[in-house]
Amino acid sequence: MEQDEKSRFSFASIAISFFVLIVLPLTITGIVISRGVVKVGEDATQASLRILDDTQKQCIEQRAENVAEAVAQFLAGRQRDIRIAAILPRTVDAYSTFLVSNTRGVLRSSDIGNVKVPEAVYREIAFLDKDGMETLKVTVDGIVSSDALVDMSVPSNGAYGSEGYFIKAKGLAPGEFYMGPVTGAHVNREQVASGKTFDGIIRMATPVFDSNGFAGVVELTMNAVHLMEFTDNIVPTEPGRLFADVAMADDNYAYMVGGDGFIISHPADYLIKGIGDDMQPVETMTEDNYTTLIKTGSGAMNLREMGFMDENLPRMDALASEGKSGSLTYIRDNARIFAVYAAIPYFSGGFVKPAGFGWIGMVVDVDKYHHLSQEKVADIQEKVARWQRSSIVVVIVSLVLLFLIALILSRGIYRQILSAQKDPGAPGDYPEDEDKD
Repeated sequence: MEQDEKSRFSFASIAISFFVLIVLPLTITGIVISRGVVKVGEDATQASLRILDDTQKQCIEQRAENVAEAVAQFLAGRQRDIRIAAILPRTVDAYSTFLVSNTRGVLRSSDIGNVKVPEAVYREIAFLDKDGMETLKVTVDGIVSSDALVDMSVPSNGAYGSEGYFIKAKGLAPGEFYMGPVTGAHVNREQVASGKTFDGIIRMATPVFDSNGFAGVVELTMNAVHLMEFTDNIVPTEPGRLFADVAMADDNYAYMVGGDGFIISHPADYLIKGIGDDMQPVETMTEDNYTTLIKTGSGAMNLREMGFMDENLPRMDALASEGKSGSLTYIRDNARIFAVYAAIPYFSGGFVKPAGFGWIGMVVDVDKYHHLSQEKVADIQEKVARWQRSSIVVVIVSLVLLFLIALILSRGIYRQILSAQKDPGAPGDYPEDEDKD
């Protein structure tokens, strides 16, 4: 009887030892992992469940000012280019090399994510004689044949309607230049929905002089996509990140306004002023025609005319025209709006102080932003719950398996001990009553 109790005690001791050494650590590890998953979920929830506090608003204001400064620096670079173009040899090789050597990356979405694609800064360079006749024109596609050259002393000969860059440039002093507005073929709402984007340009021109005086004008056609890149890829509440496709519907985007109040870049390209099929600028939206034009996207938006929809739009334009930067928080259609404006400090090429080239705008629908944040939180919480359930199942299954393994090992070791006790002459055994020399 006493031997049986000792045997049961020995088996229990072995089983408990295996449990402590194998099963118990896994149990503790499982608990730690489960709690860790919950903690990570809670931290992620707190990080995602955000409101637009004062610190974030200040960051958005600063970001708008940084973008405005970056645009000014970009335009200053184009100012240097037009002056370089003015002293280039008037040859096909020199002009072609100039176009090829001026490229910048443009953000595009692809199968592998967002990528930077090289794009020519200028689509063409041309020399016009003192009478306004193009004598040499090179584009990114090659040299333009002589029969395709036009007389730009007649503004209506322009590719985008009435273009007076030659007339404006010929009256400038040496070293001065003209920079025109963003122009291009207008795109309507249906075209934008099918994937078409506004494809604009900016004309730049400067007079050229020789020993006989005024010799003609050099013209550069800048690809406006490089200007639009500064705002098209920004989500104001996501600092440090760029997006190839920004949705206007989220009411969390950036845009650019020219010194005349017209939209230059915007997630909704149909709001940008462009040239219609009749080679005339499309109609500007007003209170009388807004309902019709916004439905088809066949008109241009000038913020100075939009007070009937949002009185703060012309107000921001007026403040930016004074060279100011700042922000407004207000209610529009029962939604809380945070809007930022930052003047672009560029004052050359015909853009004068204080208005300059225009301004950068950013807008955030505070309520929608918070709602999207709550949706993200709900998604995180669901993922955490799934991970927690999975970890619990894994731990339970592992515990059962390890418990069975520990039981089997314990029984095996216990049997070996019993066998050794029944066979005291086994190698390595030394019974207490054995005679020793």
